[in-house]
Amino acid sequence: MTTKNSRSSLGREVALVLAIKFLALFAIWSVWFAHPQAARLNGELVGAAIYSSPAVAKEGTPADAKH
Repeated sequence: MTTKNSRSSLGREVALVLAIKFLALFAIWSVWFAHPQAARLNGELVGAAIYSSPAVAKEGTPADAKH
């Protein structure tokens, strides 16, 4: 049989754990996700940076010139 006092204690513990989890999630969000590094970047700029890498040069590599 549960008493009213044990129910109240359990409710306080659950509320405390939920509050701690909420604060931890808020701290994680504010540290890693709240402030983007470069707001000026968009999809076109990112795609241009990826596809213009030296690994996909149009002239080929120096090893190709020897053959």
